[in-house]
Amino acid sequence: MKFLINLAIMFFLLINIFTANTQSLIQTCCKKAAARDPKLRLDFCIKSLEGHQRSKTAQSLGELATASMKNAGKRSRSLEAKADKILEEKDYGKNSVLGMVIKDCAMIYKDNAVTLKEAVTSVRVRDYKTAIFVMSSALNATRFCETRFETRDPPRISPFTRDNEFLTQMILIPLDFTKMLK
Repeated sequence: MKFLINLAIMFFLLINIFTANTQSLIQTCCKKAAARDPKLRLDFCIKSLEGHQRSKTAQSLGELATASMKNAGKRSRSLEAKADKILEEKDYGKNSVLGMVIKDCAMIYKDNAVTLKEAVTSVRVRDYKTAIFVMSSALNATRFCETRFETRDPPRISPFTRDNEFLTQMILIPLDFTKMLK
């Protein structure tokens, strides 16, 4: 019985040490990335990574970068679904400019998910230049979606504004981490 209690205590201590090390890795990496990139919000970086299981189990900056890429890819897929749902719920007609803009955004989110998968593969084989390039293109595409609404005549309010800001931050995290790996 005493052995089982000692074993349970050791297990509990190891879990706490592991969790503390991962949280320290997240905080350290986020602080370095935010110091290098004024667009990256430190609080968002830490909360975002501490809120996902993949990030919590990361043992290195590379693992943290790939975990955050997967999180951003998942977010892109959910935004694609949101755009598709908007298109289903509202009848914009065949030639509706607003409908075409929403379709463009849906394609951007779909492409971003694929692009971020490619970035994961690139980081795993240590091709950081390619990973940075493809993540930068995903970041620019997300911004382009927002710009399409702003440049309408008259300008329109995007149904994705908050989501695009969130996704931009989610892409900045692995982009900045990958630049640190380089």
